[in-house]
Amino acid sequence: MDASMFVASRLAPKALATEKIGVHLIGRWVGGLERGPRRDSDITEAPAIPGEVALGLATHYVTGMALTQVYFASLERLGLMPGPVKATAFGVATSVLPLLIMYPSMGYGFAGRHSGDARRMRAMMLLGHTAFGTGIGLCTLACRARGRGRGAASRHSE
Repeated sequence: MDASMFVASRLAPKALATEKIGVHLIGRWVGGLERGPRRDSDITEAPAIPGEVALGLATHYVTGMALTQVYFASLERLGLMPGPVKATAFGVATSVLPLLIMYPSMGYGFAGRHSGDARRMRAMMLLGHTAFGTGIGLCTLACRARGRGRGAASRHSE
C-alpha cells in the first residue's frame, strides 16, 4: 500500500501528490486524540508532536493487520475461500474508513471536501486501499501455492 502510494505520487505528482496525507499526520492525529476529536481545523496546521512518524506507522500497520484479520474471519464465517478478487474488493471497501472517519477527524470534512485537495486525497486513498487488498490477495495465492496458511484448501475458491 505505502509503496504504491509513494511510487504513484512520484510518477504522477499533479494527479496524486498531496501534503494532506502522510503517516506523520496519522501520528499527529492519534497523538492528539487525548484532547478529543478535531473537526474544526486542518491537522496540517497543528504543531508536530514528538514521535509522530513512528506513532503513525504503528497505527497504520496495526490497523492494516486488524483489517486483514477481519477479511479472513469474514470469509471463514461465510464459508468462502480468500482470493485475489475478493481481497482487492475488500481493500477497495476499506476506502470508506478514511472518507468517513479519518478525513473528518483530521479537519478535512466528509471525504476530504474541506481540504482544498479532495480530488488528490480521494484518488491516492483509493489507489492505496486497492493495493492493500491486492497485496492480501497475492499473499493468499503465494500461501496457497505453498500449501500452507489460509487458502490452502480448495472450497469455494475464486
